[in-house]
Amino acid sequence: MSSQLLDALKQYTPPANVVILGTTYTVLSVALSGLFSLIIVLWGWGCRTPKSPKTHDPRSARYRAIRRKHFPPPYPNGWFHVCNAADVAGGNVHSISALGLDLVAFRGQLTKEVAILKAHCPHLGAHLGEGGEVIGDSVRCPFHGWEIDGTGSCTKIPYSKMQSIPSKCKTDTYACREIMGAIWMWFDAEGRDPLWELDEYKDVQEKGMTLRVVKQNTFYQHIAEMCENSADPYHFQTLHAPLPIPGFSKVVGCQHRITQKYPDKVSDAGQMHKCHFTERMYDLELLGGWRSPGISLRGNVPLSARILDSILTTVCFEGPGNISFSISTPIGEMRMFMTNLPLEPFKQHVENHWFAPWYFPTFLVRIFATLSAHALEQDRQVWENKVYRKQMNLVGGDGPFPAFRRYWAGHYSKSSEDVGKDPLN
Repeated sequence: MSSQLLDALKQYTPPANVVILGTTYTVLSVALSGLFSLIIVLWGWGCRTPKSPKTHDPRSARYRAIRRKHFPPPYPNGWFHVCNAADVAGGNVHSISALGLDLVAFRGQLTKEVAILKAHCPHLGAHLGEGGEVIGDSVRCPFHGWEIDGTGSCTKIPYSKMQSIPSKCKTDTYACREIMGAIWMWFDAEGRDPLWELDEYKDVQEKGMTLRVVKQNTFYQHIAEMCENSADPYHFQTLHAPLPIPGFSKVVGCQHRITQKYPDKVSDAGQMHKCHFTERMYDLELLGGWRSPGISLRGNVPLSARILDSILTTVCFEGPGNISFSISTPIGEMRMFMTNLPLEPFKQHVENHWFAPWYFPTFLVRIFATLSAHALEQDRQVWENKVYRKQMNLVGGDGPFPAFRRYWAGHYSKSSEDVGKDPLN
């Protein structure tokens, strides 16, 4: 009986609809299993610990207050590059907010001289740079038409019947100099006349150099930072160890040789606003850097030592806001003037103006300007996040920081702390 049943089952052929149903069920089972597995993979049974947000914010009000408490006053005395000749061309009245001041600059139509005044009209306080216009050698206020000349005096009130204009109808002015297409203003916390004059540019004019490249940037740091670098030779072996060229910084290292000289009252009388610094790229190292030595270019490539030794950068810090670079190369000299203008206590407008003689290829100037810009960026992260140690913990091998601090203190006067206070605090 059982054998007959087995034979019958073997000979049995299910209907087509049953076959299709079975096949469909199988496919559906596989699909659902796959979908379920995918859901498990995507959803997961657990999670990894996420990264926490970075809570340090160097531009927060709290952190700025901490930095402001310890750094020197933000606005030292000296000459500052506040604008360029192009800003006052064509009768334009140029607005400036810097050094804790609101100012305007304009060029007289008759004298052709540039003047810098406080920005607000002595009448009712309208901003002379926002809608004002140059009339003769004066700037006319957009509000009531008062005209203020380059000495700060009101020369015309269009609706007044007075025989003479009261002397109180005037505003403050600031000494300025126009040099090689740039305009500098003298700032002094005591309101004194200029104590010294800019002169590092003179050889550029004498040698007939021309402007080739201009770069502008903003750094959120104290104005002292760039100058204090001169007292820190070892940081050139760390921050500036990578070659400042994108794509090469991880494979080519640099060795630098640094010297610096700060003024003393005996040998540098009359030049106490200047200090000097030299930098030479002594060697390049393939696959090297400050953490580990690499393959020396100087020691392995013929003539490399002669080429490296022929490039020397000589720097003069002329007051707190001006840095003059002379770059000697095998084919001639380039000059670069870097200026720092404090827009706020921890915000600097930086301009680099590159000059070269007529025979010097502009593309080479651009290469050096790009290298310089990338080298500056190597410092940015430290500058924009550091605090100021009045009491430094110095050890053997550190640079002459005390000498630099004495030099830098000479840029301040009795009222510097007061004029640097934040009016909002």
